[in-house]
Amino acid sequence: MIQKVKKMSDPLADKFRDPNLINEKAIEDNLDLIKDMKPETLLDFGCGKGQQYSKWKHHKDMGIMPTLYDPAVPEFETLPDGPFDGIISTDVLEHIPEEQIPETINMITKRADKFVFLAIATSPAIAILPNGENAHCTRKPISWWTEMYEKYSYKRVYTHIKTYGDFNGYSILNEDLYMEYFLNNLKLDKKTS
Repeated sequence: MIQKVKKMSDPLADKFRDPNLINEKAIEDNLDLIKDMKPETLLDFGCGKGQQYSKWKHHKDMGIMPTLYDPAVPEFETLPDGPFDGIISTDVLEHIPEEQIPETINMITKRADKFVFLAIATSPAIAILPNGENAHCTRKPISWWTEMYEKYSYKRVYTHIKTYGDFNGYSILNEDLYMEYFLNNLKLDKKTS
């Protein structure tokens, strides 16, 4: 799968990685979840060249510098084993061909312990791949993404899925795991008080 993603990677992609073009609400939702879950380890799955950290310093708002992974960027092409408290993936899954979504969801959930946040664009990309196809090759509504996630997850993980563009939606999966996490932290807070 990784070789296919590398071949499909658009050399102009950096021109379209401007944070002003990424759904601001998705970034806000991502930050809210990270601050709520207080991860000690975090993976940005599909980080691009990492300019959101090196140039725009998003990690300062998040309170944690994530481990970076992107199969199309040599510097970040090695997928870490994990586990990670959280995994974030913004504007990534729509670039992956539909037949590779099950494997990708499995890879993500295998490495996540506490939470996953997926922000998925559902409108056509500005970028066109060298083969003439739109860079957003998998544009589906939230119900489709939720079904794929539930069907192909390696394990149950508290998850937020946000779609934006032609199909706007927000789904929270496995909320019972959040309640378990919340209650455990409440008990820890009481013990330390």
